[in-house]
Amino acid sequence: MSDELNMTEVLTLVQDFITSDGVIKSEHRKFYQILRTKLALHDGMFNQYNVEQFMILARTEILELSDEEYNEIFNVVMDRFTLSERMENEARLEQELVIQSRLRAEAEAKVYSETEARMRAEQNIIEITEVTEIRVESEENESVSNEVDVNEIIESQARMRAEQEARAVAEARRITEETERINAENEAKAKIEEEKRLVAEAQVRAQLEGDARKRAEEEVRIKIEEETRIKIAEEQRLAAEAKLKAQQAEEQRKLAEESAKTEEENRLAKEQTEKLRLAEEARIKADEEAHLKMVEEARNIMSEEQRLAAESIEMAELEEQRKLEEEQKLLDDEEKRLAEEERVRIAEQEAIVAAELAVNRKVVPDLPPLDD
Repeated sequence: MSDELNMTEVLTLVQDFITSDGVIKSEHRKFYQILRTKLALHDGMFNQYNVEQFMILARTEILELSDEEYNEIFNVVMDRFTLSERMENEARLEQELVIQSRLRAEAEAKVYSETEARMRAEQNIIEITEVTEIRVESEENESVSNEVDVNEIIESQARMRAEQEARAVAEARRITEETERINAENEAKAKIEEEKRLVAEAQVRAQLEGDARKRAEEEVRIKIEEETRIKIAEEQRLAAEAKLKAQQAEEQRKLAEESAKTEEENRLAKEQTEKLRLAEEARIKADEEAHLKMVEEARNIMSEEQRLAAESIEMAELEEQRKLEEEQKLLDDEEKRLAEEERVRIAEQEAIVAAELAVNRKVVPDLPPLDD
């Protein structure tokens, strides 16, 4: 059963490794920061599968880190997760060694007991043989048939001793072979289990790396698409702003031209009006001077009637002059009215253009701030 670690324990393992030389490399620091960000997305404890996924994801975002350095960091963390499993394997192997030692001791004890039994049987046979020889010597005068019986007994006992020795050797050989077979089976079984475990771990790791690679490729693709979309939107926004600015500049240029034209027309109208006014004033002044001169001359020579007639004429001329002044005033008022209407027309036209620009203006939101 693999261990479970919390986020602090995982990061401490990585930090202890990258700071073991006393100096932290920039790529190590960046890998640590990215891994910390990835681990923060997970709630609760981390098992070996979780950490492998997050480490592979972090690896895909830091290209400056070499494969050798990454594998060293990866192995440090994975060794911590497989500590319990290694301890269990060691305990299992130790238990198997104890069992094998016990079986070997039992086999050795059995061989020893059988050897002792065989030695006791041999000793009994020797004693029987000695007794038989003594009996044969004491009974030398017996018949030939008795001698034959003794020889048969000796041969039977020798044959029994040889069979017992053969059985003891065969049993010892069987026990030794059985012990070796059990040890070989246990070693083969342990080797097969270790190979299965390594194959399973390799398959899981390959699957994790494949899944992580696919996710990383998908994230890169999504990131590229998002950056492309943002870039296109930004280019469209800039193009719209440039087009709007060009339209505004064109409208302002047209307004400036129309305003300059209107001002020029007003200036010319004012100059013409001023010329007419000065000419009229000069004419009136000349008429007044001529009239005064004529009146003065007439006063000197005309009679009372002539004076009255002259006064009547003078009054008529004054009335004519008053009418001319009123006409001039009306002309001035009309000129002011026309200038005011022109000013109002220009202001209305500028308001219409500004409203059109406000309607055509495209509101583009600012981009969100970049994540540090």
